[in-house]
Amino acid sequence: MKTLIFVLVATIMANYSFQNNKTLEKILDSSLRVYQISGYRGPKIDIKQDSLAQFLTALHYNIPLSEIENELKWSTETTKKNINALIENKLLTKKGNYYQPTLGILTLERGNLLEEKSQKVANEIADSICNWLPKIKDIHKQTNISQQYDFHELSLFYLSNVILDNFQIQRMEEEFLNKERPLRNGSRYYLAIVEDNQANKTEPFGIYGNRGLLWNDSIGVCVYGNKRIKSNVGWDNYETKNIHVFDKNDTQLITQKMPEIFFQCLLDILNKNKPYFEATYHDLYFDKEVSFEEFFIFWYHFIYTETTDILIAKNIVEKPQNEMFYYQIAVNF
Repeated sequence: MKTLIFVLVATIMANYSFQNNKTLEKILDSSLRVYQISGYRGPKIDIKQDSLAQFLTALHYNIPLSEIENELKWSTETTKKNINALIENKLLTKKGNYYQPTLGILTLERGNLLEEKSQKVANEIADSICNWLPKIKDIHKQTNISQQYDFHELSLFYLSNVILDNFQIQRMEEEFLNKERPLRNGSRYYLAIVEDNQANKTEPFGIYGNRGLLWNDSIGVCVYGNKRIKSNVGWDNYETKNIHVFDKNDTQLITQKMPEIFFQCLLDILNKNKPYFEATYHDLYFDKEVSFEEFFIFWYHFIYTETTDILIAKNIVEKPQNEMFYYQIAVNF
């Protein structure tokens, strides 16, 4: 019995420490980035402004409101105005006598744990991709761009962005999560505050992502990678980069046929691991802040990033020379 009591106390203390291990001073010195995933319309309030991201992060750590207000040098009126705006946009809620953020707060501690916990599933996905490589390569051979670039040169784009991320994620949302994005003040989107390790030379936790740089009635120019950061000067100046051009035929193949061929395999892996995902959702206390669906969308970015890095380590994926992949697709095809 004494052993059981000790284990319970130790668990409670560990959980308490996990939730309350950062001072307000450290939070204000942290680099916090705000990420919106999915949804064209975002919040009607910019939490990158007026220290709102720091305010929400401090509340996540259960720091008293009066202490936060004092450190931010907010007047009572300013605090009330900001709280009301956050509540109106469903980014904050009041529970009893305290306020609870209602978006993902991905601190370094949580992010490191999500990285660690993603490895098991990422290895399963990477192994499956290896099994599907012949069929994925067959689709590449049907493209016109294959006459200019071999599969390996385009592998980061194909095996990360196309079959796991940008061209796959909406269907994954619809058929795995089977739920609409959270509705916040008239807009549906996922939103998180992500703490950045300033010593890193990549985006937070090395997460790969897609960014549109030019969009008109006929073409879209985008970049895929994990170095869309200030220190990588000129990353968004696509006019000076080697742009891989996918014509209408190629665009249809990479946005429809290639993601489709791997989708059921990916869905089977996710469904098999759903109990593990749900347990992690509760273990890391995300259930206090966001829905399981919103939590998973952010964790999924860790999972496919880890998958990509595994494939890079196996030399199945080749990083572009500047570690960023620039491409042009057809908008109407």
